[in-house]
Amino acid sequence: MRTLLLLISLVILGSISDLQAQGRANTRKGFWIGLGLGDGSAGVECDNCGNDRINSWSGYLRMGGTISSHVLLGAETSGWLHSEGGIDENVANLAFVTMWYPSNSGAFYLKFGVGGMAYRATDGVDDLTATAPSLTVGTGYEFRMGQNFSLTPFFNALASSAVTLKENGTAIPTNGDISITLAQVGLGVTWH
Repeated sequence: MRTLLLLISLVILGSISDLQAQGRANTRKGFWIGLGLGDGSAGVECDNCGNDRINSWSGYLRMGGTISSHVLLGAETSGWLHSEGGIDENVANLAFVTMWYPSNSGAFYLKFGVGGMAYRATDGVDDLTATAPSLTVGTGYEFRMGQNFSLTPFFNALASSAVTLKENGTAIPTNGDISITLAQVGLGVTWH
């Protein structure tokens, strides 16, 4: 299903590329808000954990203000959800982000952020949790569809620092520290 979503997104972007060439300006000013959905690959690393990454639905919601035609500042929340074999896992991240556009009227941006990430795995009885500082980097391209609306294919990479894993709120010292990574790719929309 996620692959189908990404293929449909690529077809849409290919069909609208001539709209971009028609001269819709990529102006940025005032308040902005965006959201995206796609595939996320999450990994948890610790002494007794496997190195497998798990793909599942992932997305973001962000909003903020325009500092200049090159810089946007805002807050972003990202998430990832997975359920399998009676175990529900999720990753949540909240970050202060800066989006930098190298060109004054260009559509390409780079994103940098700092915040906090939380991981939770539960079987309905026991909860494994970890909360840690995190860093976010990303990139995207805004295909302007209207004066204030863009379709935005994106890639985000998020990583936490290593912290102690907790079971039902109690630290598990023998398990070592845990760190979480999340890579997202998908299609978003932005209102400028």
